[in-house]
Amino acid sequence: MQNQMDRTLTILADGEPVTGYARARLLGTERLGLYPSLFMLHLWNVAEEDYLLLSRSREVMVLHDDVVLVSGSVSDAFRFRGKSGIEAHVAIAPGLKLWEATGSLDVEAGVTVSETVRRLLEASGTGITLLSFPGEDPVTTCGQTFFGRAAECIEEALEKAGARCCLVLSGLCVVPKEGLPVSMVLTEEDLTDVPSFNCGGDMVLRTGPAGWTLGKGIEVRYGGTTNRGMITERMINLDTGDGPWRVELVVELNQDE
Repeated sequence: MQNQMDRTLTILADGEPVTGYARARLLGTERLGLYPSLFMLHLWNVAEEDYLLLSRSREVMVLHDDVVLVSGSVSDAFRFRGKSGIEAHVAIAPGLKLWEATGSLDVEAGVTVSETVRRLLEASGTGITLLSFPGEDPVTTCGQTFFGRAAECIEEALEKAGARCCLVLSGLCVVPKEGLPVSMVLTEEDLTDVPSFNCGGDMVLRTGPAGWTLGKGIEVRYGGTTNRGMITERMINLDTGDGPWRVELVVELNQDE
């Protein structure tokens, strides 16, 4: 196991660096799917100009060592006087733009699920594109009508292929029902604690901040055993001060292993 010693975060508000603060903490959870996640960025004794930049920005991005930890719309910002000075809280909501987008779309029979998703994304007006569509891509035998939240319509369309999805910086990723091949391997050196299991039987890993992506196939080698599965949840609790510094991953294990 390795301990993360570099406790630095890079904060960008609409691309502009935010540096006038004494301490920062990023907390939040994201899960596979299109329901918008919520992350809270806490800043202590932040400079007035930096707070105004954050509160008025359209998008905030937080990075560690050039790796994007979270990027999303600002849904709220406020500040108050706490025990250690003025505290500013900024709520960052990845996926909020697609969740708030609404529209209607009629799709004729004979259209594939992937084409339906592409049309729904285009109709959303968000500019989000479909990156790929691995796995089965069935053709619908009947016409379909979609109306309401774009995110919910997309997930409804994907159900016909038994697929799930998530948003990344570059667009929409689709995860087929059989999952994706293993694309990353974690060993004891990558973990900061012993793997555990939640009440649903999923494996929970504690590690440091890195490019962990939801939906990715993962192999975990620990204590002479090997487990494979898919990352379905990521929990962040990173404090540049003396608080927690960890990332937890929930891995849905393959049922055939």
